[in-house]
Amino acid sequence: MKISSKTIEEIYAAAIIEDVIADFVVLKKAGANYKGLSPFNDEKTPSFVVSPVKEIWKDFSSGKGGNLISFLMEHEQYSYPEALLYLAKKYSINVEYEELKPEDQKKESERESLLIVLNFAKEIFAKNLAGLDKKALNYLKDRGFSNEIIEEFEIGFCPEGDVRLLEETKKSGYNIQYLEKTRIIQNNNNRFNNRLIFPIHSISGQVLGFGARILEENTKKAKYLNSDSSEIYQKSKVLYGLHLAKKHIKNSDFCYIVEGYTDVMALSQSGIKNVVSNCGTALTKEQIRLIKRFTNNIVILFDSDLAGVNATIKAIDSILEQNMSPKILQLPNHEDPASFIKNNKVEFVKEYLVDNTVDFIDFKYNLSNSTDSSALIRITKEIIQSISLIEDKISKNIHVRRAAKVLGIPESDILHELSNAQKFIKKISKASKLKTQEDNLRFSLSDFKKNSLEEFQLIRLLINYGTEFQMNQKENLTLAHFIVSELDKDDIGFTVPLFKDIFHDVKLQINHKKNISRNYFLSHKNQHIRELSGHIIGDAHILGNWQQKDIVVLEEKDKLLAIATESILRFKLKRVQEMVKKSLSRLKNPEIEDESDLVHFSRLSNLEKKIQQELGRIF
Repeated sequence: MKISSKTIEEIYAAAIIEDVIADFVVLKKAGANYKGLSPFNDEKTPSFVVSPVKEIWKDFSSGKGGNLISFLMEHEQYSYPEALLYLAKKYSINVEYEELKPEDQKKESERESLLIVLNFAKEIFAKNLAGLDKKALNYLKDRGFSNEIIEEFEIGFCPEGDVRLLEETKKSGYNIQYLEKTRIIQNNNNRFNNRLIFPIHSISGQVLGFGARILEENTKKAKYLNSDSSEIYQKSKVLYGLHLAKKHIKNSDFCYIVEGYTDVMALSQSGIKNVVSNCGTALTKEQIRLIKRFTNNIVILFDSDLAGVNATIKAIDSILEQNMSPKILQLPNHEDPASFIKNNKVEFVKEYLVDNTVDFIDFKYNLSNSTDSSALIRITKEIIQSISLIEDKISKNIHVRRAAKVLGIPESDILHELSNAQKFIKKISKASKLKTQEDNLRFSLSDFKKNSLEEFQLIRLLINYGTEFQMNQKENLTLAHFIVSELDKDDIGFTVPLFKDIFHDVKLQINHKKNISRNYFLSHKNQHIRELSGHIIGDAHILGNWQQKDIVVLEEKDKLLAIATESILRFKLKRVQEMVKKSLSRLKNPEIEDESDLVHFSRLSNLEKKIQQELGRIF
């Protein structure tokens, strides 16, 4: 099932772009548009623009842009259906569904079924907690957790020898293969037997997996079992409790990050709601970026043991690399947030958290023995290395001044060492960027325009006009039809991988007799297509509005047929010339004697001559 076209049209018609984005970004009127600080980058001068007339947004600091759906997908990490459902709920629109094509239906159905079954399992586990076996509930009560916090985090229990989940799933008509696929059920046995269950939610509140804690003492079994990685659950890209904490993080403008599920619950119960957990993994850049949507400030609250300290040191640099500000808080030895809160009054806990939060310079310096010269040298270099990761000049200068004071070293010496460290980082960073460009489909508009201008021009026309522009009303010939038929006629395609994907997608939509609006590209499931579309459409429409200035300009669409025709010919000519050169090189190779190569070369040469004539270059 998918959301019906009728419902999607209703959502687009009802949704007001500036109204929705204002829920996430503070916007101020600026002429016909609205402006605000970028929600994707740290900035002091607003560069985020929303155009109500064009119903698009553009973030000039990050280069991102698009429509309302793509904003929700970028900012809230919603899938396309999730973004639509969010808007439907906001504007009280009744959602109707329709059947998908068999191949699409299978994929979409599997994802939806996984989410439904996981949510169903969560409910069964929650009911078990209040069942006859009070072992898990007593454990939570002994840890000081209230019924309210247990319900808020939807904590559950899987009793020893549990068969209820399997039976209830079958009874409710759900396919147990989804329990097996997520490895909750293995060989008809519940993998989480005799464990306390912590549902792990997406940022929008959907259950993606579970963390399960053993309740037996003195056992060789793993203390925690987690759901396996799957299409919907990747541990490194999820933060426990973020669906509940995100609004509190935004309001307080900082986030506590802890190691355990119960740590999040304990802090939340004490009134400290801006807290999440990294689910027991090393803090990843994906998790840090999730937090960055709501704040640039993170307080690391890991355990005080050796493993916790090492994890904190790694997390500091990872946070600095994302242009964010890390601070560190450590509890007394042998205490974790849950035990510390249970053993102390709320007022004392809150005072302790404020009074003992330090910056990374103090934290690292306090780890060293000031009487041990070699340890002090090592820590000093580590502090300078961390400072070198800071991009903001003001922040960097303040940290240099702070480090000089703490370490008792002249600022000039620190700046000298800092310069050496930065040269090394730039060298590594440059090599890393080159590799990333080779490995990924990340695009650069300047590169496209410089090296693939003809290809870029056709893609720009497809995205801007596609099937929205009728070239011939009688034959219902759209611009997309025209471009596809002209290129297919001479069997010429694109060379840029991203452009190949877009062209292939357009052909599929045409074959299925579907329209391809700008919103289709702006809300595309492929992030690279969304980003490229945001650039193309945003740059074309937000930068100026001549009509409001009473200046009449002949728009591109007024002469689109001529522009498209010439663009196609220029594209064909460049591609044919490239193929002629390649074919000629092959013919010159004495080791290759194939008559078909000569025929191919002759065909290409004739085609090149024909295109040159159509462009008026030869007579």
